[in-house]
Amino acid sequence: MARMSIATIDKPEFINVTPKNPLISECEIKVLYLGENRNHSYITKEVATEMANTLPGCPIVGYYKDDKQDFADHGDRVIFDDEGIHFKCMTVPYGFVAPNAKVWFQKFEDTDEFGNTVVREYLMTTGFLWTGQYEECQRVVDRGNPHSMELDKDTLDGYWTKNQKTGMDFFIINDAIFSKLCILGEDVEPCFEGSSVTAPNVSASFTKVDDNFKKTLFSMMQELKFALEGGQQEMIIDQSVEFTEDKSVEESTTENQFSVEESVQNSFAASEEKKEEEKKEDEEDKFAKADDEDPEDEDKKEDEEEDKFAKADEDDDEDDKEENKNEDDDKEDKYALLQSEFEALQTSYSELESKYQALVTFKNQIEDEKKDELINSFYMLSEEDKKEVIEHKSSYSLDEIESKLSVICFRKKVNFDLDNTSEIKDRTESSPVTTFNLEEQAPAVPAMVAALRNTQKNRNI
Repeated sequence: MARMSIATIDKPEFINVTPKNPLISECEIKVLYLGENRNHSYITKEVATEMANTLPGCPIVGYYKDDKQDFADHGDRVIFDDEGIHFKCMTVPYGFVAPNAKVWFQKFEDTDEFGNTVVREYLMTTGFLWTGQYEECQRVVDRGNPHSMELDKDTLDGYWTKNQKTGMDFFIINDAIFSKLCILGEDVEPCFEGSSVTAPNVSASFTKVDDNFKKTLFSMMQELKFALEGGQQEMIIDQSVEFTEDKSVEESTTENQFSVEESVQNSFAASEEKKEEEKKEDEEDKFAKADDEDPEDEDKKEDEEEDKFAKADEDDDEDDKEENKNEDDDKEDKYALLQSEFEALQTSYSELESKYQALVTFKNQIEDEKKDELINSFYMLSEEDKKEVIEHKSSYSLDEIESKLSVICFRKKVNFDLDNTSEIKDRTESSPVTTFNLEEQAPAVPAMVAALRNTQKNRNI
């Protein structure tokens, strides 16, 4: 019988995880470059962009040979056996391209088969290798290996054409799906010369200096000069200077840079001198104006200023007094309000206290009556036997009184058989029987006596 496992109606509980498996390592893959390649195929950027949609989830495979301690080629082998001739793929999966992998285009300088430097634009992506499971693929992360892609032949679409310059036939790929990304050995030449599988972020390292750096620097210096001069002068950029790799031009550019720096310094010094002169003229005008004023006018101004300050002080004092008075009035009102609330609370508390005491007295009275009734029900005990319970009945509960008196009865071995006890018989005859048993017509006994009688019977058994 097949085992069954059926989901219950309870909703599933999902958890948020952060990928951090130490048994896998991230890698970077240069998948292919655009244009013609040595496999006599041609891929445009538009087609490569469409093909990139099939990279997520693509396996990273390889054929590792222990005798050379490195990977080999694609691992396709022709097998001859009793079943005939057939092909077998020797590669095994060593990793994968994650579903959320980054995919981008980036240019690299490659060296072609003739030793020439060629700039090619590569399709790039990232992947993961199971380095913890397969130790042989750790060398890919540490040292890097060549790479070659594999396309699904059933979905490959394109057509053949001839390159008019070289006279060679090329297959123009219109659409294709990536089936595998294959790790190659160091001695295997890939179809795309610079295609490789390496540690991540290798493509982020750059060594070539931007050719426009000098031109950008020159423009920045011109803008700096324009800003220091207050933006009033028109910027002059020598458009006739061409920034090339020629040494003479570099020297002329350097001279231009030094001249610009010198002009900037001169402009800055001129602006500082101008500011100093303007400041000096302002101070002289102030002193001249002060000399022209009448001393009597100055005294009047001083007196007026003193009167203003005195009046302002008086106004401030009055405002402070008024504010303090208002604060005192507010405090008195608040105190009176709190006092009245406190007195009302005291009155309410006194009323509640008196009602509570009355209830407590009534409750104690009821309890005392119940306790006296319970003590009197033990009529088979003498007053001396019940003396201790009677004296402390206020501190005993009903259950405690009943328990203590029952123990005394048991210790004194009181006989609860009313039919055989003459003393108890006389007591029952002197008082009327108020309870009857219809079956036996026997006089009823108190419930407490019946309970004690049953207890004694159980002990005798």
